[in-house]
Amino acid sequence: MDRPRDEFFSEEDLDLRNLSEDELIAYWNLWLEQAQITNDLDQNTYSHGVFETTPAAALDLL
Repeated sequence: MDRPRDEFFSEEDLDLRNLSEDELIAYWNLWLEQAQITNDLDQNTYSHGVFETTPAAALDLL
């Protein structure tokens, strides 16, 4: 199977129930790889939704 392209997906592309197991695993792995890219950049930042905080330990580094 070809690697999924990194682009906006249509509703048909996001129809997870009709993906083959290989397609589902490929998209899951792509998402995990993309999520890991920023680990070093945001290791001291916690964000959830619209809230963002910097831990006290990270402030000591500034």
